[in-house]
Parts: sequence; structure tokens; C-alpha cells
Amino acid sequence: MKDLKGKVAVVTGAASGIGMSLARACAAEGMRVVLADVEGEALERASREIAETGSETLAVTVDVSSEAEVRRLAERTAERFGAVHLLFCNAGVGAGSLLWASTAKDWEWTLGVNLWGTVHVVNAFVPAMLSRGEEGRVVITSTTS
Repeated sequence: MKDLKGKVAVVTGAASGIGMSLARACAAEGMRVVLADVEGEALERASREIAETGSETLAVTVDVSSEAEVRRLAERTAERFGAVHLLFCNAGVGAGSLLWASTAKDWEWTLGVNLWGTVHVVNAFVPAMLSRGEEGRVVITSTTS
């Protein structure tokens, strides 16, 4: 994709780190940006920052481990912007402990976000992206602090 101006990017994990950097880069290219994150207050700050660049934004608080919440994100995105051209599955977490010291709950949380979050985002967005017949890209990353 060479011309990103006016196109739509969706970024999960957008309130900080690589996700925020991706949102900034998309805005700098003139894209409309959908920011999604589980951290509501940080998400609102990130959305305000991106909007101040002149980019049209939509901020949606979403837990990507929930299929229903991701479907709601896809619906809100379609209602507001229609097509999605860049989809960044970037939300990621880590338990912060040694693997053998992690509890079952730690594992469930990590796999819920890092694995199932990616599955939910791809399933919720990619069929519609393909059906439009427009050029698009899906980028899957994960980072933890």
C-alpha cells in the first residue's frame, strides 16, 4: 500500500508502547485511526493525542480475549468508517513471573490475550476486509512491558 491518506487503521493495544507508536505513524500518514485497548483512561489520552494531529479517531475500550467485545469493535469500526485497510493485532500481555511460577490464572490471561485475542481480531475483521476487494494488510505483533 503506497497511499494511506484517508484509509482506515485499527490498532489493538493502542494506548501505549508499540501500539501507540503505530497509531501515531498511521495518523502521520493521514489515516483515520481506530484505537483499541483494555486500559480506558490511557486509551482516551492516546485518542486525544492522535486527534490533535488532525486524524479522525475512534477509541474503543475492548478486552481482546472476549470474542463479543472484539465483534463490537468491528461493528463500531464498520459503522463509523466502513472499510479497514490496516489491521494491527498488537495487544499483548505477560504474567511477569517465571514460567514455572505462573499460576493457571496467569496462563489463562496470557493465552486469552496473546492467542485468543489475535484469533478474535482476525476472525472479526479479515472476512469483511477480503469481501471489499480493497488492498489491505494484517500485522500481528505482541509486546509486554
